[in-house]
Amino acid sequence: MSANIVLPPLKTWAEQHLSSIIKATTKTAFDSAFDAFLSKNAKITVNGKHVSRDDYQKQLQGEGFDEAGATVQFSGAVEVPSESNSIKAGLVGLFYTAVIRENIVIRDEPIERQITSALNLVIEEDKSLTPPHLPHGIHGFFDGRRVSVLNQVILDVRKD
Repeated sequence: MSANIVLPPLKTWAEQHLSSIIKATTKTAFDSAFDAFLSKNAKITVNGKHVSRDDYQKQLQGEGFDEAGATVQFSGAVEVPSESNSIKAGLVGLFYTAVIRENIVIRDEPIERQITSALNLVIEEDKSLTPPHLPHGIHGFFDGRRVSVLNQVILDVRKD
């Protein structure tokens, strides 16, 4: 008996991966989520400025991992599949708000940051990735989709 793996739609894929990045509370979890989301050769623009992948990663990480937890609320999303392969490539636009609770406590209340962002993504199969080689008879799941172009408008405000 074999089972076909069904890839999630692009919008769902983007929301799940972005949530994993924002909710990561350790460097290992963050790095894993970040690498599963963004191509090594991605073109990135944040608030109108081109940034490198490494600089974008540092910006998302902030001042380290003082995070106690986070919530993410997606207010809207639109997905436009590519003509050639609708499930594996296309454009996604997201609007979200995230509240990040830090481990820093002042007057018995954790410090919180609120991020409000609009994000436009080009998602496609990353040809630089190779699926894992598994022993004979074992079928594994590999999703080679990554963001190749990211354009983000973001506001990050500390809540007092």
